[in-house]
Amino acid sequence: MDTRKWVISAILTFLILFLGMVGYQMLANREQAPNTLTDLDQTRRRVQVQRFLPQESAHQIPVDGRLAAFEKINFFANVGGILLPSSKVIKKGTYVKKGELLFDIDQRKAKFQLLAQRSQLLNTITLMMPDLKLDYPSAFPQWTTYLEAFDVEQTTTAFPTSEDAKVKAFIATRGIQQQFYNIKNAEATLADFKIYAPFSGVITQALIYPGTMVNPGQQLGAMINNNSFELETAVSERELSYVDIGAQVRLNGSLPNQEWLGRVQRIGTEIDPVTQNVPVFIGVTGRNLKAGMYLSGTIAGRPLAETVALPKSMIVDQNYVLTVVDSSVQRLELDIVKRDEENVYARNLSPDQWVIYSSVVGLFEGQEVIPEQKPE
Repeated sequence: MDTRKWVISAILTFLILFLGMVGYQMLANREQAPNTLTDLDQTRRRVQVQRFLPQESAHQIPVDGRLAAFEKINFFANVGGILLPSSKVIKKGTYVKKGELLFDIDQRKAKFQLLAQRSQLLNTITLMMPDLKLDYPSAFPQWTTYLEAFDVEQTTTAFPTSEDAKVKAFIATRGIQQQFYNIKNAEATLADFKIYAPFSGVITQALIYPGTMVNPGQQLGAMINNNSFELETAVSERELSYVDIGAQVRLNGSLPNQEWLGRVQRIGTEIDPVTQNVPVFIGVTGRNLKAGMYLSGTIAGRPLAETVALPKSMIVDQNYVLTVVDSSVQRLELDIVKRDEENVYARNLSPDQWVIYSSVVGLFEGQEVIPEQKPE
C-alpha cells in the first residue's frame, strides 16, 4: 500500500514538472505583448518639413520671337525716266553706305524745263525793274542786288522782303511769286531723280536694273540696316507690370554659344483679345544677327517682393501645398504671383508654417504624420 502511494506520488510529481516545463517553454516562445505607443509611431508616415522666409526673388520673364530689322525702307519712284547706271551695281545682298547713290533716273528733260522756268523768272524780274525804280525807289536797290546774284544754274533763292504793303502788291501783280513757287516745285521734283541710301545696310530687294524705264509709283527695291534689329515678343498682362522700358534682356539663338544682350525699347498699349498678351519690343545689336532669326531668352523684370519660392514638386493640385499642424496634414491654398520651370512664387505663406518638402504622393488632409524639421 505504501509502495503504491509512493508510485502514484512520483508519477504526479513527474507530470506536474513536465507540464510546468511545457508551459514555461510556451510562454518563452510567445511574442511579447505589443506596445500601443510604439505601434502607433510605426504606422505614422515620416515627412520632412521646412519653414520658408519671404524674401525678394529675382524675376526672369521668358520671351521669344523673330528678329526684324529696326530700320528698313522700300524705294519707290516719284518720277519717270530711264534708270541710269550708278557707281555700284545694286543687287540683293549688296552692302551700301549711308549717302551712297542707289538709283539714278535720267533727269535731263526735267532739268532743262527747270532752267527754262528760271530764265523766264529772270526775264520777268528784269522787265519789272524800270517800273520799280520809278514807283518805289526804296525797294529798287534790294532787287538790283538780287538780280545781279541770280544764276539759272543755281538753286533759286527767296525774294527780298519788304514791309511796305504797296511794294508787296506791286510785286504780286507781276506774277513773279507764282513763277518762284513753280520753280521751287520743279527743284524738289528734280531731287527725286536721284535716290540715296538713308543709312548703311544691305539691299534686300533689287527690282529694276539700268536701262529699264521707270514709271512713277514703281517700286525699285528695299534695304535694311543689318546692324540694328528688333524682336517683337508678347508678355502676359500680369507680368507686364514688372517690365520697364530699358530693362535688360538676355537672348539666345538656336546654335550653342549664341548670346546677345538687348533692351526693352517699347511696350504696346493694346492687349491681344485671344492670348491676353501685350506686345513688347526689344532692341538688340551684335554680330551674326540676321532678320528672321528666332531668338528666346529672359527679361530681367523688377524683383518679386516678399515672396516664397517653392519647388514645383511641393505643389498639390496646381495651387496648394501640404503643411503640418499638430502632427496633422493640412492643405493651404497659395496666392501665386508667378510660375517658372522650376519654382512657384507665392505671397501668403507665413514664416511659422511648416511645409512638407519631401514627397507628397499618398498624403491627404487630416493624415497623422511624424514631422522631421529642417532649418529655414
